[in-house]
Amino acid sequence: MRKLFAFTVLALTFSVAGRAQTYQTDFRRAMQAQDTAQARQVLAAWQQKKPQDPDWYAANFNYLLKKAYRVVLSADPNKKGGLTFSKPGGEAAGSISEGYEPTLLAAARSTLRDGIRLAPDRLDMRFGLAKTYEMTQEPAAEIEVLAAALADRQASGKPWRWRDGERLPEAEKDFIPESLEDYMLPYWQLQSAEGDEVVRQLAELLGKYYPESSLAPFNLGTYYAQKKQWQKSLELFQQANSRKPNDWQTLANLTKVEIELGHKAQAQQYVAALRKLPEGRAAATDLSKEIRAMK
Repeated sequence: MRKLFAFTVLALTFSVAGRAQTYQTDFRRAMQAQDTAQARQVLAAWQQKKPQDPDWYAANFNYLLKKAYRVVLSADPNKKGGLTFSKPGGEAAGSISEGYEPTLLAAARSTLRDGIRLAPDRLDMRFGLAKTYEMTQEPAAEIEVLAAALADRQASGKPWRWRDGERLPEAEKDFIPESLEDYMLPYWQLQSAEGDEVVRQLAELLGKYYPESSLAPFNLGTYYAQKKQWQKSLELFQQANSRKPNDWQTLANLTKVEIELGHKAQAQQYVAALRKLPEGRAAATDLSKEIRAMK
């Protein structure tokens, strides 16, 4: 299990290196040089020569998304998101944030959906589409895209492909659950009831399709701990521990929940196991203080 708050968000930009194809190489160079005119010419020639190439759809998506990107300056001091700026006296004056021009963003999503219809086994395109809804704060649409991807995979039985049609970087049983946990990160960071509910839905989706993974019960255990539903949280962390024993974060959370439930003996057992793990010793020291303070 990777650390919950130490993830790098899944990269949205699709790699165009890989197979030695002139169109991919030329497009990559044009984008790196920020030469949009050249990138557009490459895309036009590429589409004419290989209209059924899934990588064209990924490249065109990147091109359109880059064009859609905007820096949004707002004079509304109450507008959420981005960086706020103040008047000399300290009074809020407005904000600067990121955004996307709606028509171009819709075109980017449309081309990616076309690519998915052509190559439904390309998980990079599925994830890219989901990420656009995260960026525009539309979690319901994001979850819908991810749920459809997992349902289609289950129905087809075909293995996922990644960028340039290659295999997934890791085994599916690890890669997909870890990627879905990555999608939870921005919503955990919101530290809000709304964000927590998105996490719950993503964790339940993960558990539905990857029931052997420890990450679904781990994140659901965290969700219910934040709701102070300690018994339910305990049961979920126990599930996570049975699926992946000796994970220091799970053991730390089990210790904390047992403390909250007033179960001193059980908390001592978990903290003893935690202390045996090098990465868990600092947490074990802090939790031991809480155990000693119990009546």
